[in-house]
Amino acid sequence: MKLHLGGHLSFYEPQRRAWIELALAAPQRLEDLLASLQIPAGEVALVVINGRLAQEEAPVLSDEDQVELYPPMGGGLAIPQELL
Repeated sequence: MKLHLGGHLSFYEPQRRAWIELALAAPQRLEDLLASLQIPAGEVALVVINGRLAQEEAPVLSDEDQVELYPPMGGGLAIPQELL
């Protein structure tokens, strides 16, 4: 799985990388993935899975997914029209 840590979320990755690759042995809930990476769920405001804004509250991720996580931003958050 490819994971993008947008904004300051890369702070939670030991090497401070914005993109990381993870191997998921089985489907995993987003909240469990965040916990394993020690990223507080409250720090994530926007979740994009395979180019689409996640609509469900507790998405389940697979090893083939590309997931992008973004924190809240001051002054508002611009969501690209194609994700709406």
